[in-house]
Amino acid sequence: MTLGKMIGFDYRNRPAVAPFVNHPSLFFSTGAIFPKMKIWQLCIGVIVALGFAQVMAESPSPSRRDINAVLAAHDRQLLELPDVVGVYVGVLADGKTPCLKVMLARPTPETERKLPRQIEGYPVVTEISGEIRPLRP
Repeated sequence: MTLGKMIGFDYRNRPAVAPFVNHPSLFFSTGAIFPKMKIWQLCIGVIVALGFAQVMAESPSPSRRDINAVLAAHDRQLLELPDVVGVYVGVLADGKTPCLKVMLARPTPETERKLPRQIEGYPVVTEISGEIRPLRP
């Protein structure tokens, strides 16, 4: 079987110059490249591939540590600052970007100055929670 028969196009009676130019499936399907695939199938494949690339671009890079590990490594340092009563993992207002939330008993310029804006690439956000005391039994 010739190559032309395998891809659904017979080259034997065609001129040697630009054999795909007169092929009827060139514009209506991808017969010149993928003989059994229609153009809409190729388009769906491209859309899926671009979507996958988008997801991969949004996912954290492999060199970036997990946010829970970052919190575990820095929670004591943050809790030593004045008026800090708690720290936890949260998300920014966009609802998908992870961040470190620092709970403050009261906002003070000194604490705001000492708090880092980012820790290992994760944003640090303050939240006024007030004093936290244990419940009485």
